[in-house]
Amino acid sequence: MKDVTATSSALFKSLPVFKAPTSLVRNYGMVIVLLGVIITFSLASPFFATFQNAVNILNQVAVIGIVAVGMTFVILTSGIDLSVGSMLAVCSLVSAEFSVQTDPSLFIKILAFAAPVVLGAIMGGVNGTLVATGYIAPFVVTLATLGAFRGFAVWYHANPIYGLPSWYRALGVESVFGTIPYSVLMYLTVVVLASLTLNRTKFGRRVYAVGGNEHASRASGINVARVKFAVYVISGVCVGLAVILQNGRVGGGQSYAGDGMELRAIAAVIIGGVSLFGGRGSISNAVTGTLVLGVLFNGLVLLNVPSPIQVIIIGAILVAAVMFDGIFGRRG
Repeated sequence: MKDVTATSSALFKSLPVFKAPTSLVRNYGMVIVLLGVIITFSLASPFFATFQNAVNILNQVAVIGIVAVGMTFVILTSGIDLSVGSMLAVCSLVSAEFSVQTDPSLFIKILAFAAPVVLGAIMGGVNGTLVATGYIAPFVVTLATLGAFRGFAVWYHANPIYGLPSWYRALGVESVFGTIPYSVLMYLTVVVLASLTLNRTKFGRRVYAVGGNEHASRASGINVARVKFAVYVISGVCVGLAVILQNGRVGGGQSYAGDGMELRAIAAVIIGGVSLFGGRGSISNAVTGTLVLGVLFNGLVLLNVPSPIQVIIIGAILVAAVMFDGIFGRRG
């Protein structure tokens, strides 16, 4: 009788109707949370559910969102990049210094926009080289370069560089027809390109393979070191792109720019559903996590919630997201 009961129970649990809730939570849990947060703030504040506020949220998350896209590539390979904030500071100063040249030529103007991207790629390449060929854990490598890059930024130009010209600041502060900020369009462009790279290219499949099982990937002929090097370069390039918006928005380059950005970017990626253990997740997950953080900060500010309480709430959500990943991610 017990065997019959056990068999019947197993049969019912194997039916799609029982599997659906777990699969739904695992795949769309944070999307549901995001919708719930939006509905809650919409009911709590009359200023939240407006088109202008929605644009403001997207504009506010554009910088961290671009950095989070690069971080997604790194985390998908089971890596981590703690140096993105310090890289942003270095790129911020170099780009700002080019832009404040007296009567700059067209070449100098191009350098002002290109320099942070190239420099970000170089610094990302340093991280990638050490991780891929130095047999050092990504956490240790990027923790070391976090300090090294920040120290270089302070040594290079301790004082902020202000007075950036209007032609340089346009991408950070201006909008298309006065409606959609250029920063939002730039963020969406990065998201689309990154999604196509991960989902439609051989390199994207290799990123997932390396994060899922590095030893099996190596045995199947994938150049694991090259993939790891590439994802850190991509992270650096995303930092460089974010600098263009960041400098334009604040109107200057600063040696302390990007302080704490690494934690916010990692939080956005993990909260969105990208596995901290690598091999599972997508750019859409990173976008979801970024929006969750952006909506939370925006809504809490509208409700006049004190800043320390905001930090506590975000920290609690991050812990819950990691626990969620451990429970449902591994089960999946």
